[in-house]
Amino acid sequence: MSLQRVLWLGGAAFFMALGALRIGSPQLSGDPDPALSDSALAVRFLDGVRGATPLACDVVIRSLGIGYGWRHIQVEPDGSADGSEVLRWAQRRSHDPQVIPVLRRHMEDSDVCVRRVAARLLGRTRQPQAVSVLTAALGSPNPTTRQLAAIGLGYAEERSTVDPLLSRLSDEVPAVRAAAAWALGEVEDVRAVAPLSRLLRNDSDPAVRRAAAMALGTMY
Repeated sequence: MSLQRVLWLGGAAFFMALGALRIGSPQLSGDPDPALSDSALAVRFLDGVRGATPLACDVVIRSLGIGYGWRHIQVEPDGSADGSEVLRWAQRRSHDPQVIPVLRRHMEDSDVCVRRVAARLLGRTRQPQAVSVLTAALGSPNPTTRQLAAIGLGYAEERSTVDPLLSRLSDEVPAVRAAAAWALGEVEDVRAVAPLSRLLRNDSDPAVRRAAAMALGTMY
């Protein structure tokens, strides 16, 4: 599948850059389905960010978290899909449960941006099944999956995940500890205050200490 992406930069936004990410829809064989499922729309969106530069991927991710940035992101249909429908899907705050296994599979994708976006979209589905899937992924032997799962749970903002996230504050991988700290800040549960304070004082990794400080700042 060939996709065209163009990023225009200018001015500060998202604490990074104002920009527009143009995502070309993939070519599909056969007649397009006029009523695309959530799963099909998810695949189209994730294919659109595949191969994105780190900066372009950050713009997409900040748009997912803030919402403001969607005015700077366009999907260019190639005749096989309505690009605006793909964007409307990504803007939703809840999704069909059938999209959950699709997003979970893409958390293991070979493309870095696809993995990052899939984890965040999974958290944003606001489905109990998605929370369960992400919580289970916190125990993955793959540290990248654990990190992404923690981030996804931060987007879910579900208080039932506090204890599993607290358990990741002692993960052997600093990136996982930092992701868990960030997620706890998003959940904003008082049970996390003391553990995050200890992490801020005692963790050997400066990035983890920064994440703990930011999480505590988010909560208060």
